Amino acid sequence: MYQMFESKEELLLAVAEHGFTQIKQCEQRILQDPALSLTEKIRRLIIVLPEQYQKVNWYRVEVVAEKYPAVYRCIRRHLETGWEPTLALLQQGIDEGELSPFSLPVFQGMVIGSMEYFLTAPAFPESGMSYQQALDAMMNVLMKGIERRT
Repeated sequence: MYQMFESKEELLLAVAEHGFTQIKQCEQRILQDPALSLTEKIRRLIIVLPEQYQKVNWYRVEVVAEKYPAVYRCIRRHLETGWEPTLALLQQGIDEGELSPFSLPVFQGMVIGSMEYFLTAPAFPESGMSYQQALDAMMNVLMKGIERRT
């Protein structure tokens, strides 16, 4: 393995990049799915996690941050970039009246901040809540706050 990768950090970096490539592929499937409503596309885009990654203990990312800082920087970069399709759908929802008007940068910051917190906070694994359950709970709270009430 060390003939292909010079270090464990380089191997983990390749694994992280591969994972985020798969996330982008899932995002494209969500965006192109005509059966999904606008709000369901938004919900799924924000918390997309390919099936093979749903059982990973994402709460251990704090260890990665300490031992493999380049890998953690890669994870953060992917969390903080590539928001254009999601922001466009959010704006569409506001424009079409499905979502109440709100600040897109504040919403984006809340999501990124929550995800980063989930990756490093010990409270969630101690409670028995999986990373995917924490993401679902976050989206329930956020979507209730922006969906237009009739």
